[in-house]
Amino acid sequence: MNAVTLNRRGLLRSGAAAAVALSIPVALPARGLARNGDALTAYLRIAQDGAITLITPATEMGQGTHTAHAMLVADELGVPLSAIRTIRVGQPSEPMRRPPGEQSTGGSTGTRAWVARLRTAAAQAREVLTEAAARRMNVPVAELKCQDGAIVHAASDRSIPIGSLVREAALLPLPEKPALRPAGELRIVGRPTPRLDIPAKVTGRAVFGMDVKVPGMLYACARLAPVYRAELDGFDRASLDRIDGIVDVVPLPRGVAVVAENSWAAIRGAEAIAIRFKPTPHDTLDSAALSQRMIAALDQETRAIAKNEGDVEAVLRNAAKTVEAVYEVPYLAHACMETDNATAQVTAEGVTVWAPTQHQDWALAEAARAAGVDPSKVTIHTTLLGGGFGRRYASEVVGQAVTVAKAVGRPVKLFWRREDEFAQGYYRPAQVARMRAALDADGRLIGFWFRAAGPSTVAEFRPNAIQPNGLDPQQVASVADSRYRFGAFRADWVRVDGPPRNWIWRSVGASQNGFFLESFLDEVAHAAGQDPYRFRRELLAHDARALKVLDTAAEKAGWGSPLPAGRARGIAYMESYGSLCAEVAEVSVGADGVRVHRVVVALDCGDIVNPDAVEAQLMGGVTQGLSAMLGEAITLKNGAAEQRNFDTYPILRIDRAPKVEAHVIRSGQGWGGVGEPGVPPIAPAVANAIFAATGRRIRRLPLTAEGLGV
Repeated sequence: MNAVTLNRRGLLRSGAAAAVALSIPVALPARGLARNGDALTAYLRIAQDGAITLITPATEMGQGTHTAHAMLVADELGVPLSAIRTIRVGQPSEPMRRPPGEQSTGGSTGTRAWVARLRTAAAQAREVLTEAAARRMNVPVAELKCQDGAIVHAASDRSIPIGSLVREAALLPLPEKPALRPAGELRIVGRPTPRLDIPAKVTGRAVFGMDVKVPGMLYACARLAPVYRAELDGFDRASLDRIDGIVDVVPLPRGVAVVAENSWAAIRGAEAIAIRFKPTPHDTLDSAALSQRMIAALDQETRAIAKNEGDVEAVLRNAAKTVEAVYEVPYLAHACMETDNATAQVTAEGVTVWAPTQHQDWALAEAARAAGVDPSKVTIHTTLLGGGFGRRYASEVVGQAVTVAKAVGRPVKLFWRREDEFAQGYYRPAQVARMRAALDADGRLIGFWFRAAGPSTVAEFRPNAIQPNGLDPQQVASVADSRYRFGAFRADWVRVDGPPRNWIWRSVGASQNGFFLESFLDEVAHAAGQDPYRFRRELLAHDARALKVLDTAAEKAGWGSPLPAGRARGIAYMESYGSLCAEVAEVSVGADGVRVHRVVVALDCGDIVNPDAVEAQLMGGVTQGLSAMLGEAITLKNGAAEQRNFDTYPILRIDRAPKVEAHVIRSGQGWGGVGEPGVPPIAPAVANAIFAATGRRIRRLPLTAEGLGV
């Protein structure tokens, strides 16, 4: 079979044309690469013409990770970026795994988790190539340098292209601790670099999961239950007799897959099939009832304590002034543009899967389970993703595709309809929080109690993350570990389960906790008669790094300077995924609803590979967080989601998107995440600006639920 190949061509940089290919072969070794031929390390292959194949551990889902990996390798090895011609995701194996021992991309780790390993691999390759050249030239290694794709001996004006040294270098032992290039020698890392995947995406040549085609492939469209966790009761195959191209109907958990010769017939069949589902205990549940349960749980004595410093109850009793408020956020869908899908082929030799996955190990395990084979018989090919946001960690669609392919005896591409994505997908859980603050006579914060209640994020995603006391750490994330000095401080959580399936969503617990904490601190600042920015400065006075981030956002936004009539500013600060982020939103509220005109972002993520990608991720995070705040919500009625498509789940339109200014602080303090930290501060920054403009406090999202049009 032929490879499904994406060639990225036409990228122009510094006047030189670079060509990069993303290759997704039909057949590759199921495990890591041995060192032989052109394979110098588990991550690098170098052809005789000097073309380099990068085998990356990470999934590319629009965050620019593959470009960052290529930059790290090219710089450390000593080749131009254009030498890296092919990038593909490796098979699940030890070189491809990160803690806790799995191949996955999430938690803003796509770049930072691999900097050391990829640089080391490139340095190892450079050293054995240099050693091979030294032997061929009969000169000391110390007299050689690897630069511009060749090993150069300046004293004799000789050079050898690295491609011609690969066979000899592959026979040499890899050094365990190769010397990494000092920062002064890096020519690519840290400089703005065009994304390598963009040309193919804008010309339509990029290969996403939906683009995979295998000879003899059938198409299967899932039809799933509208009610959460409802099981299949039966279906009428004869209801599809009038649709041409139908091949079979295969039962699935919570539904069926309609198999056809083409995708349109499969979709028509999924929509037309007469199907029945078993009743569930929550067939009458709605959002109002779940909200009431969560709010009632705030008064429970049984709770999981995350942090308890000082006697916060006594401080609250004796405070000169107290502030208390309850905040609430809804379930959120991931709403990826590409719906869930996977292509599978099951033969006597094994199972091959093509999938847009964030978790290769889970996809492999699910495929092996569905096929009833040993995991060593499964090969996973990772395509580009049309959106991830945590949703593509889930691998059930891989199991469904394998189940159907095994049943019909042919390769199958299985996909979900948008309606099923909303009905039976995973959500960021709904949550409420009650916060209480104690102020002394001078308006200083001397005590803070944060209590959240709602479903667990990780109970289904990663059950072993639940702590022995029952705490889901995500429900207090970025609050319990905040850099703010609150005085006496308690953070705890009460678990309130509901029927929807909960999952990680971009920035996970910090996404709702940013809104809770930063909106409430704004309330406290006003109650204390203080400027919200200055109030936060006092809470961070001990932390120079955090102050610089907060001050940068305020200064660049012109905090305190006059604005046009009807406009106001709001500020928020949040730390997540090892990075510090502050945002200032400039907002107006008028007849056409809430309008966010400008957002200024300051981020300290420590070290940086590609500044362009960092800024793009901040802009994307702000946009997604703002979209969720303005109008996104999954609401329940009769045990099912009321939202079934984008007509009832509005995504931020481009004409409503604000100008986003990103200011990246290069502190050099390690590697922080980039993909998620821009999300948490935007909702409170906008909410605080709305209060500054109107005097109305926003304590529930989305804004449409508060009657504010967008």
